[in-house]
Amino acid sequence: MKAPRILIIASLSLFAPLNAHAGAVIVAAESPESNMDAAKVQSIFLGRESRVGGSPVALVFQKPGPARTSFDADILGKPGPQLTAHWSRLIFTGRAKQPEEAGSDADVVAKVAGKPGAIGYVDAVPAGAAVKVVFEF
Repeated sequence: MKAPRILIIASLSLFAPLNAHAGAVIVAAESPESNMDAAKVQSIFLGRESRVGGSPVALVFQKPGPARTSFDADILGKPGPQLTAHWSRLIFTGRAKQPEEAGSDADVVAKVAGKPGAIGYVDAVPAGAAVKVVFEF
């Protein structure tokens, strides 16, 4: 009698939501920003806000990969080509400058750490990095 219950419980745990955390939005450690909600992150990464912590925004997007796919679709609501088209319009009309791209979490951290107003996202923040997490997704 115990074996079927254990099997049922074990099989149900496969359908339980796993840790939904896919990544983190980061800013330089000295930035006055300490916490953001999804709406503010979306506004910044879609070019609607031009300042982070009082400094001009310097966006750092990751090159295509799991973190970017999740971030673009779930947080920004514009997967792949839609986001590219959105940014192309902003750049073409002169309302924004081309965001930087980085190839890995370490590259994003390096670009964000030394620049006031820089903001980016990573899968995981390395220990001892000179950045702080302002939003988790």
